Amino acid sequence: MKDFTSIFNIILNDVAEPWQLGFQDSAAPGFTGLVTLHNTIGFYLIVISFSVFWVLFSLIYYYNSNKNPIAHKYLTHGTVLELVWTITPALILIAIAFPSFRLLYLMDNPGLFPDLALTALASIPVSKIITRSTEIVPFGVIGANNNIRLNKHSRDITVFNNELLSRLVGHLLGDGSIHYTRTSVTPYFVFTQTIKRFEYIWRVYLTLSPYCGRFPLINPGPAFAGKGISYPFVQIMTRSYPALIPLHELFYQKNINGNNYIKVISTDLLQYLNPISLAY
Repeated sequence: MKDFTSIFNIILNDVAEPWQLGFQDSAAPGFTGLVTLHNTIGFYLIVISFSVFWVLFSLIYYYNSNKNPIAHKYLTHGTVLELVWTITPALILIAIAFPSFRLLYLMDNPGLFPDLALTALASIPVSKIITRSTEIVPFGVIGANNNIRLNKHSRDITVFNNELLSRLVGHLLGDGSIHYTRTSVTPYFVFTQTIKRFEYIWRVYLTLSPYCGRFPLINPGPAFAGKGISYPFVQIMTRSYPALIPLHELFYQKNINGNNYIKVISTDLLQYLNPISLAY
């Protein structure tokens, strides 16, 4: 007899299973984005549902004929309350609109996605894998590594080949950068471009996607003082890898106060310059 609790488990297979709750594994990046958007909207729906039921219960309980026998047109009128329940839905719609527009833009440009074959993805957590292989990131499926946390051993054995290293050097000479978080001892790579050059950003992401834990992020950008104009930009962020430490040491040094890093160009960079890095 099948365990009753099994109906609450999401079965991560590429075919439907009896009593399955949740979606099947995606075979295309578009469906992965749809599932993410579905989960995001579902969160807001739960919050809205609880809020509406709480308001209805309060109205029934506190404003019944016994507790409030005399009703007056302006007795419970509140401008602040009306502002709250008018502005709050607008803010929720804006929070849903940004990921929705991003997904629509990606799905409206199928040329940005290469033809993907139906690929069965392993459901074994990466943290449980014990391997000595140097190829620990799956290639060929966009977004296959999203939301996967690599263990320290997997990060330590990750290496960048010469071509990818040349590309990173080229990006660092332009709009690329390497940063440390406050809690991490290994850096991560960031590439930033205006949204007008999204096709180029996406091609860069196709190269770096095996080393990224999320899709590119769209930022509305700050408004310039006096003009009121903002320039949206897109950022690609990789995971933190020890293999990026030599590049960070090559391009960055601490300032005089020693509080943060500044980007510098030294003669040690000459050994990394080649046609690929100069082209990027």
